[in-house]
Amino acid sequence: MSGFLNLFELAKDILFPPLCVVCGKINSEYLCNDCALDIRIFGRAICHHCGKPLRIDNAGDHDSDSAVVSFCSLCKNENYYFYRARSFCVYEGAIAKIIHKYKYKRYEYLSKVLVSFLKKAYANYYEGEKIDYIDTVPDYSACYYPMKYSSSRGYLINASHENNMTSKNHMQTLALLFSKLTKIPFADNIIKIKKTFKQQKLDKSLRKVNLSEAFKVKNCLITYGKNFLIIDDVWTTGSTLNEISSVLKKSGANKIFLLTLARPV
Repeated sequence: MSGFLNLFELAKDILFPPLCVVCGKINSEYLCNDCALDIRIFGRAICHHCGKPLRIDNAGDHDSDSAVVSFCSLCKNENYYFYRARSFCVYEGAIAKIIHKYKYKRYEYLSKVLVSFLKKAYANYYEGEKIDYIDTVPDYSACYYPMKYSSSRGYLINASHENNMTSKNHMQTLALLFSKLTKIPFADNIIKIKKTFKQQKLDKSLRKVNLSEAFKVKNCLITYGKNFLIIDDVWTTGSTLNEISSVLKKSGANKIFLLTLARPV
């Protein structure tokens, strides 16, 4: 049977060879080497707290050898509830196209490309940290599924994991894949209970009002005393991730780490 499947995959690749999702040329993977090289990865010259880049040279390369602990001007004044935030790369060009096609055009096969980026960033920034659960930003939902205990996994999970995978948004799908790669349980313990406006279109004061009481924790027993890694696609204003961090902290969470695929410079 396995031999037949291998022949089927070979025939499929011959008739419908993979194309680079960015430039469109035939390639063995969905992202060619040339386009992959255009992705500018963050190094160490970033704010120690929020991960904002502090130095970029004229060529756009980040100083990855800097070991100096520095903080950006925003982090010196802003009240952030998360412990640390990091991003994989600069939001532009190739990565922007990949995220857009995965998020809005539902190119599900790109999840493997994006989760590999998350894994690289995790290995670079958080490998040595003790993280108990992974979670992400949910869509608005008027109702949610109850939690249940999985004896085989040994922790509380959402009852929709096995039976309602089609309801997952793009980041929840990535969170499940990322959970399998890192062996860190996906808590799926955050729910959005209020519809909100796009944060990018609001000023600083309205952002806080917009997100006020928009999220809640489903089960405080999962949260109490635990360290969380919250993943998202793009860091824009940071307001949504900070609000979720606030909700988790109020529910007894210990440290909250943030990891996004990209952020604008």
